[in-house]
Amino acid sequence: MTWLLALLPGVPALTALAALGGRLPERAVVAGVMVTVLIGATLAAFGAKPLDMEWLLLGTALGLDPLARALLAATVALWGAAAVAARPLFADTTRGPRFAICFLLTLAGNLGAIVALDAASFYLAFAVMTFAAYGLVTHNETGEARRAGRIYLTLAVFGEALLLAGLFLLAARVGNPHTDAIVSAYGYLERPALVGGLLLAGFAVKMGVVPVHVWLPLAHPAAPVPASAVLSGIIVKAGLLGWLRFVPAGLPELATPGNVLMIAGIAGAFSAALAGCFQDRAKTVLAYSTVSQMGLLAMLVGLLVAGHVQPAVAVPAITVFAVHHALAKGALFLSMDHLKAVGRRAALVTLLPTLAIIGAPMTSGLIAKGALKGVAPDPLPLIITLTSVTTTVLLLRFLAVAWPRGPEPKGAIPADALLAWVALVALGLVLPWLIATPGHLEYAFQAGNLVDAVWPGLAGLAIAMAATRWWADRPTLAEGDLVIPAERAHAWITACTGHAMESVRPPSLPTIQQRIRSISPRRLPAEPGIVCTGIILLALLLVFPWLILSHG
Repeated sequence: MTWLLALLPGVPALTALAALGGRLPERAVVAGVMVTVLIGATLAAFGAKPLDMEWLLLGTALGLDPLARALLAATVALWGAAAVAARPLFADTTRGPRFAICFLLTLAGNLGAIVALDAASFYLAFAVMTFAAYGLVTHNETGEARRAGRIYLTLAVFGEALLLAGLFLLAARVGNPHTDAIVSAYGYLERPALVGGLLLAGFAVKMGVVPVHVWLPLAHPAAPVPASAVLSGIIVKAGLLGWLRFVPAGLPELATPGNVLMIAGIAGAFSAALAGCFQDRAKTVLAYSTVSQMGLLAMLVGLLVAGHVQPAVAVPAITVFAVHHALAKGALFLSMDHLKAVGRRAALVTLLPTLAIIGAPMTSGLIAKGALKGVAPDPLPLIITLTSVTTTVLLLRFLAVAWPRGPEPKGAIPADALLAWVALVALGLVLPWLIATPGHLEYAFQAGNLVDAVWPGLAGLAIAMAATRWWADRPTLAEGDLVIPAERAHAWITACTGHAMESVRPPSLPTIQQRIRSISPRRLPAEPGIVCTGIILLALLLVFPWLILSHG
């Protein structure tokens, strides 16, 4: 059983190497993924003793803690369903082999990050996953995909630089630390706040924490549906693993970085939901929903690092929420193909993970958000409840955009892909309940807590209905939001520099404006008031929790 830990990332990696040697049939690619799924399901169900390989890298250690086992179950389920859905992409004679290689390497890196217990092995797997996923984002080779890939890669390199800086500072003092020795390792550091801050920031890029979230709403619409499902469902959780494994909880020196992460998480939970309501494409709305939900996890991890909550109660709550989101959001992304081919029957199934993300009664979302509320100090439970209101509005926007209209489609979808999707939806409804603690289960069945789960959804529904009725000319917000000013600034500098090289005379304003417009995204905010409102809301969200915690 122990050696299955090495086979888990090894099987997809070896399959990718075989694909490099020549084109593999799509059935062979899916078979390699399914063998990996079987190994992962076995490890998630029965666990395994740690595996130490001193001869590999700087001393590789593999193992599974309770968080990793739960995430592994969600990971193999989502990757398995995505692989079945991606069979037509693997079969493409031109771009199929490249997509298969990137798909398999991303899977190998993702699984390697889950089982790695030392810093060097974790970073290697994390980097493989990050850079292989670039091929998933740019697969369609459109202008939109290239732009999304460029921004994704820019932020990925930025995040990797932060991680390397933090890990090098850590390794310079203690070598290649294992996760069970992280707390003592920080005791040898001269500047633990710097190391912890670098690691928190580097993993925040993968998690899509505001303001380094902009790759998510750009990459998801550009990538194929199966790639979007794993990117949003489980790959972002690698940042969560990095936080919990390599940034210790409760050190006084890390209180400030932890509080900053907590505030950024709260800001992202609300601002991303607001931005998603002004989108016109379903996958973009779902991407902003992921940013919002990851903000809640960032909030709780920030509280944990800052010492406001204890790991014994916080980590189980984080585990339940992460597994719930991975399965529900992955199912929602995979529904994009089924909605086109099956129509309203698939839409009715899609309602189940939608209600779960909202946190409706008797869904996995209820127990997941209840777990967060049970850990967070006042007034954060109220803030978590209010995020359910904005999430409801956001996902109603998703349903409004994605819901099938007109005559029922006559397209066909492979039966195995449909069955895998339905199984993923069912697992998402059940698994969070199985891994929840007795305290989480007790919360879900208390009458008062059921009321707390109902009224945010009703309030969100009322807000959405009022907005639909009274705000018919709703403006749109450019996908990527904060990246737009950066692109315009780059365009301005490029235009000025390019013109200055051509002529000694300063460039005329109309020429610069024309160049900026020529490379700006196709959709910009239709009304400056929307941007101003978002800035004011973001400022309030940054200040309010800080004041509460500082006087609490």
